[in-house]
Amino acid sequence: MTRRWTPRRVAAAAARKVPRRPFRYLMPAALWRPLFRLWLSSLAADSDKTRAVRELLTSYDDVYRQLDQAAIAYDGGVHVKHRLTGYHDFFVERVRPGERVLDLGSGKGELAHDLVVRADATVVGVDNDPSHLEFARSHFRDERLEFREGDLQKAVPPGHFDVLVMSNVLEHLGGRPELLRAVVVSATPDRLLFRVPVYARDWTVPLKAEVGLPSYWDPDHEVEYDSETFRAELAEAGLEVTEILLRWGEIWAVAKPQ
Repeated sequence: MTRRWTPRRVAAAAARKVPRRPFRYLMPAALWRPLFRLWLSSLAADSDKTRAVRELLTSYDDVYRQLDQAAIAYDGGVHVKHRLTGYHDFFVERVRPGERVLDLGSGKGELAHDLVVRADATVVGVDNDPSHLEFARSHFRDERLEFREGDLQKAVPPGHFDVLVMSNVLEHLGGRPELLRAVVVSATPDRLLFRVPVYARDWTVPLKAEVGLPSYWDPDHEVEYDSETFRAELAEAGLEVTEILLRWGEIWAVAKPQ
């Protein structure tokens, strides 16, 4: 998926290079947590209730995003959601031994590797993030596993693939029906496996929209779904959804060309 380098993203990337560990000793939790709670309560006490909710929701997102990064470090570079939600099982159980799989937006390669070792498939992963590819190539090696760098809309490898996988990828893309049609023509998959975010995953989502905040989970998201909008978009791409599950605030689905 393509990352848009906005000024905010550039500033955040620069800030991430500042060492954090020294601050852990300068800002001990026992001292700062009561101050943090006091600060939150002061936000909640704002006479402008809309502003209070907006500021607290923004702070909530800030904390969640830091937790997201800590959850990656906690499991040695692989987000704990891979282990705790069990979403790999959905993909592994729907790929047969010996099948050729194209994993578009393969990220750091965790799912692609599982499809090789657990489903006994041959997998080609495509991603455009060099850091993701570096991690994937250094952590996951198998003669049946290959990672390629490229734009998802232009770098589909030649040849037939039995299965196309797009796990938390579709929502980052524009022109999705056109892309899916082009990929199906090129890769001729028998079936496609998807994982996408649900919009109404939590009560804070419509509340964000109500107080004027962006309500999508990731600022890079072009869309978030419900079952009906997901089915409709895939139908526009010439795909029929044959199985759909709603778990962990996500849609996990199987589709086939019509």
